Order: sequence, then C-alpha cells, then structure tokens
Amino acid sequence: MALDLRDRSRGALAFAGWLGAAGESVVGAYVLEAWSRPYIRDDVEHDLREAAVRAAQALGCRPPARIVTEEAETAEAGLARVAVGASGLIVGRVAAHPRRALSRLGPVARRLLRQLPAPVVVVPPTLVTVAAGPILLATDLGPASDEAVVFARDLAARLDRGLEVVHVGEDFYEDDGEIRDPVWLRARDVYRAEVAQDTERWAAAQGLGAAPRHLRFGDPVLELADLAEARDAALVVVGSRRLGFPARFFLSSTASALAGLATCPVAVVPPRD
Repeated sequence: MALDLRDRSRGALAFAGWLGAAGESVVGAYVLEAWSRPYIRDDVEHDLREAAVRAAQALGCRPPARIVTEEAETAEAGLARVAVGASGLIVGRVAAHPRRALSRLGPVARRLLRQLPAPVVVVPPTLVTVAAGPILLATDLGPASDEAVVFARDLAARLDRGLEVVHVGEDFYEDDGEIRDPVWLRARDVYRAEVAQDTERWAAAQGLGAAPRHLRFGDPVLELADLAEARDAALVVVGSRRLGFPARFFLSSTASALAGLATCPVAVVPPRD
C-alpha cells in the first residue's frame, strides 16, 4: 500500500489491515521524493514503522507486515516502480465527501489511475471497517473487463467473499413514470431484454454463471455507487481501458469517476499488455 500517514490515508491503512488479517501479504511503500532527501534521517524506515503502528492501533487494524522506501522524482513514479510484480496497489483518496468535493481523487491517485502499473485500489479516507457485503464486479461486457474478472474472482475466493456481477445499460429508454406510449414501452422492453441476454452470455463465457447478477440502466458511475452502498459491498472491481491524458480530455473514465465517488474501496484493473 502507498504509505501516507496523513488523515487522507487512514482508510487505505484500514483496508490494508483488513487484507492482512485475512492472510494477504501487505507491504507499506513510502516514496522519498528527490527534494526531500536532505531533510530525511537515515533511520526513516524505523520512524515510518513506528508511525504506521501507531496509526493502525488508533484504527484498530493490523499494520503492514513490512515497510519499504523508494526514492523517486515524484510519488507516483516511485509507487509505480514498487508496484511492478505486485498483485495490487492501495492508495487513499482526498475527498471524504466526494459528492460535494471539487477534487475527489488527489493528484497522486489520479496519475496512478492514468498509468495503472498494477491494479490500483482507491480507498475513501473515512473507511474504518470494511463492509460485510460481497465484492461487486462491474463489467461493460467488453474486453476491458477480462482482467477485472480474474482479479475479482481470485480475491473473492481468497477472502471467502461472495462475488456479484453488475452491468449498467444505457438509459435510452429511461422510465420517468409518465410515458405510457405502447411503442415506447415495447422498444424499452426489447432493449432491456437484449441487454439482459448479453449479460447472461458474457457471464457464462467468463465462468460466472452462478454469480448473482444486477442489471441497471442509467449513469454507470451513479448506478454503481448506489448499488455498492445498497449491497454493503466490501469492494467494487472495474476494468479500465487505460486512457491517457489526450483520450481522457474527450472521453470520460467510468473507473476514475467511480473511484472518486464510491463510499467503498474501488479496484481499477488494467488490461493485459
């Protein structure tokens, strides 16, 4: 996990502690940015360890099994290096109340989601206890979800958590409760039936035929965030197309937006290189 002992990372420390208690190997990674080297003592890892233990005790969770430091020009560059070969990277989020915040993720989390050197788990700063519900696997039914399936299925099995599949369809035929035109209703029903069939075929092809499924229609970010809260989800897993800055200027990223909005941790999984 990205070790940052400010308040914004308390949720990340709590989530990492939960993973550690479940038997997962958790390493705390602290990046020494180049400008800070003249001001850092040689025994910085000892100091970090003590600070991490105190913070974990205050939260009632397990501290990272060990701590490593990495020197780099920027925090995200150092974290990207230590994430190589890791099963995932846990980072904190800036906004405690994202619906009212102008900056939700923070610059380091935002840049890491752009690079995705490994699956990145973004955790709200207010998280104290991981919810008791399932792991939700959000899919767009396309290849961007392939690696997310592997990540979510393996993690759910190791943690003995249920795995549920969710797909959000377009709201071309949004039901506002007032339209009763038979042609419109038939078109809506046909469209939704096709989406349901596509979801069933995708789940069967991925070996997830037994997983409970949720089908919603509307804005994917809002629908996923609301469902995660309703299901008391421990984690939402979503794939990414790994959009760079030019593409993000024109295309929205559901993964990044959800990571900045959800009240539970969100794991963003990169595609296979």
